[in-house]
Amino acid sequence: MFIINLIPVHVFFLIILRRYSLRLYVSYSIFYILGLILSMQIPFVGFQPVRTSEHMVAAGVFALLQAYAFIDYLYAKLPRSVDLKQLFFGLILISGLAVFAAVVLLTYTGYIAPWSGRFYSLWDTNYAKIHIPIITSVSEHQPTTWTSFFFGKIE
Repeated sequence: MFIINLIPVHVFFLIILRRYSLRLYVSYSIFYILGLILSMQIPFVGFQPVRTSEHMVAAGVFALLQAYAFIDYLYAKLPRSVDLKQLFFGLILISGLAVFAAVVLLTYTGYIAPWSGRFYSLWDTNYAKIHIPIITSVSEHQPTTWTSFFFGKIE
């Protein structure tokens, strides 16, 4: 889940930094489509990649990349495309807001699962300690005492 969100964030920043290219479009599209299809073949995963909020970043960047590629194609093909630059920016903004509103609506209606405790524990390290007691019982999740740093065995 963390890898499937790390790569789309990288692609999103490449688009913002105006580093979009056809190679980026092809590589991310293949990565997303094949990754989605192959991950859904695992029985215990099933339809989670399209029904959980943790995967919506990848889907949103995929939709944004499709819209950006289409507008980039139109921008190259239409005459006097300088005049249409604001129109294209408006279309991207409106389509982005529509996708965001659709995800919020689908989450509110229950079709898309809300954020899980694993996601919240990334932002707030005390979240797991308070709301997921099984995590606090595992010794690897406990902080190391200061004495173990200074009085450890040296070999």
